[in-house]
Amino acid sequence: MRSSARRLPARRREPSGCAGQLIRLSVGLLVIVALYLLLARPQLSAALGRGIADLIAPSPATAEAPLPELIAALPTGEVTVSEAEINGYLAGIEQALPVEAASVRLIANRAIITVRAYGMTSVASSGITVRDGRVVPVDPQIEGPLAALVSASDLSAALNERLNAELLRQGRQVVAARIDDGILTIVLR
Repeated sequence: MRSSARRLPARRREPSGCAGQLIRLSVGLLVIVALYLLLARPQLSAALGRGIADLIAPSPATAEAPLPELIAALPTGEVTVSEAEINGYLAGIEQALPVEAASVRLIANRAIITVRAYGMTSVASSGITVRDGRVVPVDPQIEGPLAALVSASDLSAALNERLNAELLRQGRQVVAARIDDGILTIVLR
C-alpha cells in the first residue's frame, strides 16, 4: 500500500520571544555603533578640533586670538617654557574656551592636558616631535568622556594643522622640540 500523504515543505523557525528580540536589538545597536565610529566620529573630531583651533589660532579672516600673539612674542633660538607658565597662560585664556578648567602637566616626552567641561573631566596626552620644520604629535590619546565623542588622532591633526599654518604664516620654523619633567623646550628659527 502506498501512502498518499504529501510532505509539507520544512519551515524555517525564527527566534521568537525574549531571545529573538534581544538578538534583533543587539544587531541594531551594533550597526548604529559601527556607523557612528565609521562616519560620524571622524567628522565630529575634525569639527571640534577646528572649533578649538579657531578659538586659539583663528584663520586670517577672523579676529585676534591668543596663539598668533604668543608665536609672535617667541624669540629666535632655544625657548624653555615651564609647566607653571603654560598653566598661567591657560588660566588667562580659559574664558575664551568652552571649558571650566584646563591644566597641563609635562612629564618625560609627554604633555598631559586635563580639561573639565560641562561637569566632566577628560585627559588628553601626546608627545611631540619635529619633522621637516613642522611640529608633529606623537601617540595622541584621549581618556574620559571626551574619548567616546572624538578621536585623538583626528582632533590632534586639526589642532596641529592650525599651529603649523600659523608658524608658516609668521615665517617661523621649529627646528627641535622636547618635553622633560616640568619643561617644554623648543628651538625656533
